[in-house]
Amino acid sequence: MDYNVYNYFIGNYAQKPATKYDTHKSSELRSVMKNITKMTQSSPIYLVRLSQAKQEYALNIKEAAISLSNTLSMLSEDSMDSVFAQKKAVSSDEAQVGTRIISDDYSQLPEEPVIRVNHLATTQVNVGNEYYMTGKGLSAGTYRFRVSVGDDSYDFQYNIRKDANHREVMEGLCDFINKAKIGLTATPVSRSADKIMMRIESNMTGSPDGGNLFSFKDRTGEGGDGKGIVSYYNMNNVVSRPSSASFEWNGETKETLGNTFVLGRSLEVSMYAPGDQAAQISYLPDSDKILDGVSGIIRSYNKLVDSTNNYSGQTGQSPRLIREYQNLLKPYLSELESCGITLDEQGRMKMDESLASQAAQDGDMEKLIGRDSALNRRLRKKNEEIKLNPMDYIQKKIVSYPDYGKPPKGYSYITSLYSGMLFNYYC
Repeated sequence: MDYNVYNYFIGNYAQKPATKYDTHKSSELRSVMKNITKMTQSSPIYLVRLSQAKQEYALNIKEAAISLSNTLSMLSEDSMDSVFAQKKAVSSDEAQVGTRIISDDYSQLPEEPVIRVNHLATTQVNVGNEYYMTGKGLSAGTYRFRVSVGDDSYDFQYNIRKDANHREVMEGLCDFINKAKIGLTATPVSRSADKIMMRIESNMTGSPDGGNLFSFKDRTGEGGDGKGIVSYYNMNNVVSRPSSASFEWNGETKETLGNTFVLGRSLEVSMYAPGDQAAQISYLPDSDKILDGVSGIIRSYNKLVDSTNNYSGQTGQSPRLIREYQNLLKPYLSELESCGITLDEQGRMKMDESLASQAAQDGDMEKLIGRDSALNRRLRKKNEEIKLNPMDYIQKKIVSYPDYGKPPKGYSYITSLYSGMLFNYYC
C-alpha cells in the first residue's frame, strides 16, 4: 500500500460534515448517473497521464465547486431557512436603545415601535462608615448577621482574628459576601490614601413597592462578641435607593424594573441612556447572515481561481476554467460592483463590506444571487458540470472518438476513475 498517497489525501481531503445539500434521494442519485452516462455517450476516450499536480487540481476544483454549489443552493431557498428571510432589529439611536430579535417566529414581533427613555432603572447602593485603614475596632471573635435580599434571607458567620485592622476586616468581609453569590456586590473603597469604607450594591435594579432591595441585621444575641458588625460598619446606610425605569412606548409612558425587557417573546429591548428624541426600531434583512453567505461564495470561487492559476503555473496549461467563469460573470459585472463585489487582475473576487451590507439591507443582494437570480442559476449549472467531470479541465490525449454509426453507449462511472470516489459526502 502507498502510505504517502494515503496520508496526503487524509491530510488534505478529510471528510467534511455533511449538510442537507450533500444528502440526496435515490431519484437524485439516478439523475446524476444518467447525466454522466449521457455526457460520456458523445465524449472521446482519453489517455490521462496522471501527475500529482493534475490530481490535486481535479480534486480542488471539484471540492470548490461542491462548496460553491451548496452556498448558492442555501441562498436560493424559498423558505424561512433562507438567509434572505432572516431579519434583525435596528435602532435609530443605539446610544439610547439597543434591540435584537430572539425568536424565529417573526409573526410575534410588535409593529415597529418608537421608544424614548426617560430614566434608567437604578440599583440600591449602601455605603458604610469610613475608618483609618490601620485602625482597629471590633475585638477578635465570631460575628453573626443576616442579609435579606428580596424575599430571601441568608445567615452569615464571620470571624475576626486578633489584631486585625479595618482594611483587613473590610476586604475579608467584602470577599465573603461576594463569594456567597446572593445578588450583592461588596467593594472596599478608599477616598483617601489612609481611609477605607464598604460599598455594597444590588445586582438587581428597580423596586416593585418602592422599598429597599436588601438589608443587613446583626444577630448579637446568638454568640456575637460585643457590638454587632453591621452596626459598627453601618452597612445599612442607603445612599442610593432603587428605582424603576421609565420610558415612552409609541408615546405612552411605561415602567419596568430592569433596563432590559422582552416583548412578545420575540423582541429584546435594552435601554442604555435617557434620550431627548425617541428612537425608531426597524426590522431589516439580516445583513450579517447574508454577508456570511456571500463570503462563502467568494471563498469557494477564489479557491477555483487559485487552484487554476496554480495548475496553470505548474503545467503551462491555459486557465480555461477562469475564462469560462469570467464569461459567465461578464453580463453581471455592473450589478456585482454595485453590491460591493469586484474582480481583481488575477480574477479573484473581493468584497467591500460596507457596500455589500447596504445592498443586503436594500434587497439588491437578493436580486443578484437570490432565488430568482439568473446569475445564481447559471453558476449552479456550471458547478454541476465541474462536479460531474473535473477531468475535463486536465491535459489529456484523445485515444478514440465515439462511433456515431452505432447506438451510443455511456459509462456512468467513468468520471469516478480519477476523482469521484474520493468524495463520499455528495452524489
